[in-house]
Amino acid sequence: LEDFHHISVPCVLVTNEAKDVPFRNLSSVSSDDVLAAEMAIDHLVSLGHRNIGIIGGYWEHSDITVLRCQGCKKAFEKWDIPFTDVQYEAVRFSYEDGYRGAKALLERNPQLTAIFAMSDVMAIGAIRALRDMGKRIPEDISLVGFDGLTLSDYTVPRLTTVAQSSQALVD
Repeated sequence: LEDFHHISVPCVLVTNEAKDVPFRNLSSVSSDDVLAAEMAIDHLVSLGHRNIGIIGGYWEHSDITVLRCQGCKKAFEKWDIPFTDVQYEAVRFSYEDGYRGAKALLERNPQLTAIFAMSDVMAIGAIRALRDMGKRIPEDISLVGFDGLTLSDYTVPRLTTVAQSSQALVD
């Protein structure tokens, strides 16, 4: 915000909202992260899950994390499912931290039957952690990621994911 007022050519932010940024020459295109996260939780609830953990980013460092958390909380409220801090594991958006996050969640909450990971890389790390812990996906625990990375089609099992089209965002 401090430096953008020096830019006079029209610009577009991709994946972040510009509606609250006070510059006339700035537009944005992004996914509706709130709605998408809400839909991910809705999907898990439709499968019968009520003990759902979330692997996400750090709220103070990521606007996307804040938006996706809002969607999760909205879904939990809609389905009258309590949401507590112990159901959330804040990690970096990486395979390693997805692994670490899944282990930490299940160590704190062995009764979890589903996990929503706020990115596919986190979810792929979680798949490995769950397998290393002897959990079968989806028989013992369900998992949903977010992004729609091509790699999710090649994991075993295939990753259920909220697919956002990066191509559509830039077209």
